Amino acid sequence: MKGLCRLFLAIFLLLTSIQPVLADFDSALNAFRQQRYAEAAAEFKKCDSAKANFYLSLMYGMGWGVAQNKEESVGFLRRAKKLELLETNQLALVTSDK
Repeated sequence: MKGLCRLFLAIFLLLTSIQPVLADFDSALNAFRQQRYAEAAAEFKKCDSAKANFYLSLMYGMGWGVAQNKEESVGFLRRAKKLELLETNQLALVTSDK
């Protein structure tokens, strides 16, 4: 029972902290799809999620809305990979039954 309470608390905290980030990501993704790349880049930078960093990597690699910069592109791609691993590990910890 104690583990179940911790699981629900962790999920609640995770969901309440993600909502503003999702809102920024959604608006950034909409701007990206409409080719408003400068606006999308600014919004993606506010998110700091794996997906947002992936899009920033793509944008810097192609020069969409930002100055083309291969080093920045690689940096954002590495950050995306790191964040994806962290997000995966957090989910695994929440769902583990210890």
